[in-house]
Amino acid sequence: MGDFQGRTGLVTGAAGGMGAAAVRAFALRGAKVVALDRRAEDLEALCQTWRGEGIEVEPVGYDQGDPESIERAFQAVDAVGGGTLDFCFANAGYGRYRAAMDVDAREWKRHMDINLTGTFLVVQAAAKRMIAGGRGGAVVMNASSGAVFPTDMLSAYCASKAGLVMLVKILASELGAHRIRVNAVLPGVIDTPMTESLMAVEGVRETLTAATPLGRAGLPDDVAQAAAFLCSDAASYVTGTTLLIDGGQTLHGYPRWFSTDHRDAAAPWTPHVERTS
Repeated sequence: MGDFQGRTGLVTGAAGGMGAAAVRAFALRGAKVVALDRRAEDLEALCQTWRGEGIEVEPVGYDQGDPESIERAFQAVDAVGGGTLDFCFANAGYGRYRAAMDVDAREWKRHMDINLTGTFLVVQAAAKRMIAGGRGGAVVMNASSGAVFPTDMLSAYCASKAGLVMLVKILASELGAHRIRVNAVLPGVIDTPMTESLMAVEGVRETLTAATPLGRAGLPDDVAQAAAFLCSDAASYVTGTTLLIDGGQTLHGYPRWFSTDHRDAAAPWTPHVERTS
């Protein structure tokens, strides 16, 4: 497939599971990809692997929680693409499990700085380049199914991701005149470093997959392929929407990640496991 031939795009959070899968998906379809991540060494190691497969990717280190770092990163993006940008997968994010009453101001701010403010600044910078280029473009933000379904122990994360869902709608309206499409993917439970510790708890994976109509947890490439679709010409009339990628997990109510005895305020929150006996 070469449907991204001649196009330049960027992927943030490119050293992580979904981001790395997206970089590979776009590059294999012919795109020139600029890969951004805070973990510069991990990103460079991935790029070396990709080069061994004949895939050329330009790595750029940055910190999405730092507006000045984002600005510097886009100088590098400009150097690669000559100031032209065709697509942006704003994938980078941050999340920590914690009861809402235990989230302090610093941790709340970090979620907002990275997931909401940082994503906005990345998308804004990308859209400005698409406008200047005059040939339209596509933006996809990685929100979460937790942006629209409440998830215990993830208050800051869900609140920040919910902001992205509204941002998608507003930017889709404002940028449509420039032929820039803006959408979001809403991944369910995906096998990534963020979910690794939880999924390793005995019984959690079995509980999850038993409640998922497609019978498995999601894979990073499931999200990457959806992002590629939304950035492609195949989705040329799709904007201002969100796409659930959850194997049907939310069809019968959002799958619980944690549970407690709601009759007892002192009861602990524990990874949710359905008891069969």
